[in-house]
Amino acid sequence: MRRHSPIAIACLAALLAAGVARAGDELPISPVQAERVGIETSPLEQQPVAVGLSFPGKITVPPDRTRLMNAPFGGRIERLLVRTDSAVKAGDVLAELQSPALAHAQAEYLVAYNKEGLLKTNLDREEQLAPYGAVPKKQVIITRNEYDQARATAAERRQALSHVGMTEPQIEKLTSSQKLDPKLTLIAPIDGVVLESATMPGQTVEALAPVFRLAQLSPLWVEIQVPALRAEQFAVGARVTVRGHDCVGRVVSIGSSVEPTSQTVIVRAEFDEPDPDLRPGQMIEAQITSATTGESEWRVRTGAMVRRGGDAFVFVQTSGGFVATPVKIREELPQFAVVSGSFRGDERIAVRGLAALKGAWQGLGGVE
Repeated sequence: MRRHSPIAIACLAALLAAGVARAGDELPISPVQAERVGIETSPLEQQPVAVGLSFPGKITVPPDRTRLMNAPFGGRIERLLVRTDSAVKAGDVLAELQSPALAHAQAEYLVAYNKEGLLKTNLDREEQLAPYGAVPKKQVIITRNEYDQARATAAERRQALSHVGMTEPQIEKLTSSQKLDPKLTLIAPIDGVVLESATMPGQTVEALAPVFRLAQLSPLWVEIQVPALRAEQFAVGARVTVRGHDCVGRVVSIGSSVEPTSQTVIVRAEFDEPDPDLRPGQMIEAQITSATTGESEWRVRTGAMVRRGGDAFVFVQTSGGFVATPVKIREELPQFAVVSGSFRGDERIAVRGLAALKGAWQGLGGVE
């Protein structure tokens, strides 16, 4: 490799360093001077933007389309009536458990219900006798307060049974028969598919332990991993397709944070009518229509760019020297970067000797 004299480089920088140049200002350098300091150029390589850019992604279920089914009380799994991937309808029985805790809750309800009935009978009798002075008015007030409290307690206990899955007919049967039934049923709250089944018959589970996860598979989301430098090219509402599948979605959100390891942003797309072959957790390749479709992009060596603050520039060769031209970095890899900028397409840019050009451009009076 040819070695260039430090004196020649310093002289070039000194000749150009009358002041700090601005982007667009020409740095007058003759071909002889460029040769002396080792400036080399190469053609700008154009990469037209595709109709859509492809990125890896994963199929997920929107949070409002999933339901986690927990065991309301601890107990033993007696029967599982569905399995993973089973389609279910709202109201279907999913599992049956034997739960001593449920029997205890039923007993508390019956105690409260019977107490309410007894106090109601007492109150009715006292209210009938009070006008004749057989029962003091104060006693009637006390009994009425006790009855109101008992009625509220019974309603609370009844609501608790409803909350853990007992239907109104089941509660009415318990009330009339006064017989405890420790069988607890888990009932599907939505139409959907069983994504997970975390238990097996005979297993003992604690209260609130997960038993099933249900999901509605329409719509579906695709969480797309987009390089952070590319994220600004897309907008909410942009068209999204999945390679190998016949469905079209749209961007619904663009992440505001960057994943530290991969330096990607999550662009989330929603598919109202997804392909039946798409399944939650599946890895796919998604294509997003860029908001800058039609704008050309250019490939330059990483070493051919210089930075000033947060901005990037390349030195474009002119008939009289070089011009520092701003570029927007779209993607940066170890060996090259993809950029956009105001180029005709026939330019040549400096790829070696940038130290002298940068020093002259910044008015440092020497080689940086």
